[in-house]
Amino acid sequence: MSRIICSILVLSAILSIQAKFPDDPKPCKHGDSECIVKIANYFIREKATQGDRDINLVKLDPLPVAKMNLKQGADSPVNIDLTFKDNNIYGISTIKFHKVKGFGKDLAQKHELQLNAGKLSLVGPYSIKGKVLILPISGSGKSNMTLVNCDVIVQFTGMPFEKDGETYMKATKLKILAKPERLYYHFSNLFNGDKALGDNMNAFLNDNWEAIFKEVQNSIQGAFSEIFSAIISNVFSKYPYDKFFEA
Repeated sequence: MSRIICSILVLSAILSIQAKFPDDPKPCKHGDSECIVKIANYFIREKATQGDRDINLVKLDPLPVAKMNLKQGADSPVNIDLTFKDNNIYGISTIKFHKVKGFGKDLAQKHELQLNAGKLSLVGPYSIKGKVLILPISGSGKSNMTLVNCDVIVQFTGMPFEKDGETYMKATKLKILAKPERLYYHFSNLFNGDKALGDNMNAFLNDNWEAIFKEVQNSIQGAFSEIFSAIISNVFSKYPYDKFFEA
């Protein structure tokens, strides 16, 4: 289990203490897409920066990320080993859901969330070594990786599990497809602090952001899939699945 998931599980356990099932906002009917979109946007708008123990929702903005690794093989033009430690994700409060599928009475089906994030930034310490397109890269310091106006599709399959005679849902096989309008990179202290080389590399990364993102897209989406899977599963592990919907 990754340190990302462990951190979210610990926070969720703390939030669950002495929590009661919420009665505001009013629950939706099973499969009512329009209503579910409104509820999801309510919780992002009102609770992302503080969390909500009533539904096991951890504080999402900023969201701590203990460790994330992006590793590309030698067969990729972007052959890097990039590790982020003790970072924070900023901007989840800018997310706006615009369509959902699933969430019907049969929880063991495919579910989908379509959303847009105005700005998502991963900020904190990093270390990197390898090659980006034609240039070698190495360094460690503080980084900022920011996705702007990013359309995201989250897909997962619900898996039922029993607890105290009730049926709960866990998110499994979760996948994320991200399509940012722009991606900005900044890595401090590249090449042992050589400012000229570091500035040139950062300029190169941003000039070629689209080609680089195409190469590392699967790694980034995989890392963020772990985060979303843990958040969704923890929310739905708080109460039996049917209690999240109008009877």
